[in-house]
Amino acid sequence: MDLAIEFSMRDGSKLTLLHVVVPPPVGISSAALKEMKKAGQSVLDMAESKCQHFGLTARKLLKTVEGNWSSTANEIAREAIDGRYDLVILGSRGYAGERGILMGSVAVSLAISLPCTTIIVR
Repeated sequence: MDLAIEFSMRDGSKLTLLHVVVPPPVGISSAALKEMKKAGQSVLDMAESKCQHFGLTARKLLKTVEGNWSSTANEIAREAIDGRYDLVILGSRGYAGERGILMGSVAVSLAISLPCTTIIVR
């Protein structure tokens, strides 16, 4: 967030805050999915608040991975391509960090597949 805010303040670029909800691969109740989306919206609201603190306006997007045909990386890539983004900034944190992997699979996937500049922050 800090780097995205810095770029936006310096260059006047638009900010889009994207959170992708990933339900477990097996069945999930509608109540549980609703809670996951609520938590994702909370993350977006906190990020938006930080942007507003610096006088910036950001567009918030909450997407949900649907079935086995999509993934977090696919949802981010689709948004970046469809929206013709110039730059995507994302964190490097992956869930496999305890095994010595320094970058998550989503970050790796996007770094090699996005047609725009991609900055991965550690």
